[in-house]
Amino acid sequence: MNDKAEKVYGDAFFELCCEQDEKNLKTTLEELRGLDGIFSENPEFIKLMGTPTVPVEEKISLCKDIIKSGKVGELSGNLLCVLAEKGRINCFSGIVKRFGELYNEKYKLAEITVTSSEPLTDKTKEQIAAKMTQIIGKTVTIKEKIDKGIIGGIVIDYGSRRYDGSVKSRLEALKNELGSVIA
Repeated sequence: MNDKAEKVYGDAFFELCCEQDEKNLKTTLEELRGLDGIFSENPEFIKLMGTPTVPVEEKISLCKDIIKSGKVGELSGNLLCVLAEKGRINCFSGIVKRFGELYNEKYKLAEITVTSSEPLTDKTKEQIAAKMTQIIGKTVTIKEKIDKGIIGGIVIDYGSRRYDGSVKSRLEALKNELGSVIA
């Protein structure tokens, strides 16, 4: 993937959406994430769109079929067509990620991932969201992951930060501490 191209296209597309249809930014983000999910499940589509032997007109026609299906707005559809024309459809996932980052920045939102060994209760999610909102200074949404390997506790990931309160990490720290005492 080309991080620079993804950033450039993501920034430009977000700016265009803000200028032309700001009230529908959330809808556009949902469309993009939906398409990204479909493309992830069907990697052969991205492969086909990146094949140099397939004419550009045919690639654009495929994108227009997606638009005609009615599940994608005009702006999102036009993005697909531009990416097909420029041979950058392989950057789509990165563009969606960048668009989401800009959306979150604009509306002071933060997405955090909370990993636990068991599903969290609604009350626990609310408490985590409230505490992280206080720490980060942004409205928090939680993406939940289950990992039995952490044994207990939780791990919170936000951007490049990790708050690790898992039993597994505490046991590893204890092991290291005991190992240094014994050695």
